Amino acid sequence: MGLIESYGQWLIDVRGLSEASRVKCSRVARMLLEWLGDRANKGTSLADITVADIDGFLNWRVPGLRRATRAGVCLGLRSFLRYLFWAKVVPQDLSFALKSPPVYQHAEIPRAFSESQVKAIVAAAQADRSAKGLRDHAILLLLATYGLRSGEVMGLRLTDIDWRAETLQIRQSKTGVESRLPLVAPVAQALLKYLRHGRLKVSIPHVFLRSRAPIQPLSHVSALNGIIDRRINEAGLTVVGRHGAHAFRFARALSLLQAAVPMKAIGDVLGHRTVASAEIYLRLDTADLRSISLNLPGKDHHASVAKES
Repeated sequence: MGLIESYGQWLIDVRGLSEASRVKCSRVARMLLEWLGDRANKGTSLADITVADIDGFLNWRVPGLRRATRAGVCLGLRSFLRYLFWAKVVPQDLSFALKSPPVYQHAEIPRAFSESQVKAIVAAAQADRSAKGLRDHAILLLLATYGLRSGEVMGLRLTDIDWRAETLQIRQSKTGVESRLPLVAPVAQALLKYLRHGRLKVSIPHVFLRSRAPIQPLSHVSALNGIIDRRINEAGLTVVGRHGAHAFRFARALSLLQAAVPMKAIGDVLGHRTVASAEIYLRLDTADLRSISLNLPGKDHHASVAKES
């Protein structure tokens, strides 16, 4: 078993982390080994890495990243360094020399597509009658209708669609918790068109597949972002800031807020365990929120959340 594979197994068996965390931490570890190049040979020079090497890697990796992303890289790197010491690959634990940038809850202002942008992006995919267009239209409708995370769309399986009960079973990519959502007609129709006329008849359990060989499930967020970017360009839109799956998620949250849907219900739809987790959406558009009547969580709410946790 290779070093990265052994590390991933350690994360699950010893640290008890989720599969999503294993993937993220392993990605950082792989980047470090690739950056070290020939020095990453487990049997010889990997044991000689120093704090200066770690600083050099971070100076190469983190410039230009958002604060939260930088913190994630540091977290994954610290975990890998801790494993290397635990596995006796290195003689000392270098994780103690690594400090992460502070991350403040809800520090970043959410970015959401406008309602007209969502409609234009979805329409651009719908106008494409090719197999790729049928796939992209179904994906974009899932994002726009349910505000799913990218991992939840890519992880959707054929068996998760209950046509008789008209429900979708969603496996939340952050928590692993499963929830059921109503399969609304436009989404059902888009999925049927893709499955009948766009998706190759292969024995792969995932719904959404690559359009080019090798035929396999969409498995990385960059693939989903590429789909969104392509349809944004076709729609002739200019979007400022981040515009991946989360922009659809925030747009859906904003539409629910404007409809005066309670925060608990919004959290349930978007797959948050607590109301507090969903409060970031309150910062989406203050001007819009002033025009509607919302029962915003106050001190009593925060006290009850604290008791529950």
